[in-house]
Amino acid sequence: MMSLFTKNLKHQASTLGTDSHAACVVVASPAKSRARVRPTQRAPRNIHVKVLKIESDDTSDSVSNTPYNKAPVVSVETVKTALLDSICSTDRGLAARSEVRAEVNELINQLEVKGGQGADVSSVEFGGTWELLYTNATDLLALLSVSKLPLSPIKIGAITQTIDASSGTLENSVQLEFSLMQTSLSTVSNYNIASPKRLQFTVQRGILHTPSIEGNLELPASVTLMGQTLDLAPLRDILAPVTRGAASLAASATDLLGQAPNLEVPLQTQTWQLTTYLDSTLRITRGDGGAVYVFKKTEANPTKKA
Repeated sequence: MMSLFTKNLKHQASTLGTDSHAACVVVASPAKSRARVRPTQRAPRNIHVKVLKIESDDTSDSVSNTPYNKAPVVSVETVKTALLDSICSTDRGLAARSEVRAEVNELINQLEVKGGQGADVSSVEFGGTWELLYTNATDLLALLSVSKLPLSPIKIGAITQTIDASSGTLENSVQLEFSLMQTSLSTVSNYNIASPKRLQFTVQRGILHTPSIEGNLELPASVTLMGQTLDLAPLRDILAPVTRGAASLAASATDLLGQAPNLEVPLQTQTWQLTTYLDSTLRITRGDGGAVYVFKKTEANPTKKA
């Protein structure tokens, strides 16, 4: 009976093993169905920004990898030319509008920064005759405005500064032009070099120069009046003897006046001047009260006036 029980047990075991093996078969699902969906991660891209630089002398766009905040290099000569262009129509600063004056001040500052390091009042370029091109000094602007007054008989001519480095003297001169006469006012100063850019000088005397008579009364060939051109040639021929007589009389009067001495007035005033830019043709100086002066050289070797 034990053997029969053992046989039944083995038979059931073999049957169970076969059934259990079949029950354990699992149909494999695709890997994608079991995997969790995760968002795709990409490596960050390295973005390079290219700046378009528009060339002033070319209509095409050129691509440059130069940083956008890098300022272009501007030469001293370029700034100098821009300054002269800005002040050419300002009547030495008298007719400068506020925006033009701001532009001139900016160009002067740029020129002082770029080329002011070489300014030295002991250099050869410092001596000579310099003519005023521009200023913001209130005293000179008031003098220049005299020419703009209605029916003013005076015209303010050239304003110059003559520097004689050999004698250490400086002469400021203003030309005064009348209808038939010309003269000039000037001050003569002795100066000392306080630093490579700074002059300390003492005004010694003021001078009213002997006037000269203008005898040129020749009429123009024509004039334009209210849009109509008038021919003055016949009238000029009629008045030719008169103009010749006036010229002869003016020459005689000039010779007579030339024998008279200049009128001099003693002065004793201390002042200073700072040269912030200097080359062979242009000079920029500063004075009291923020006054700025721009000069151009007209004569390298000044001649002393009698």
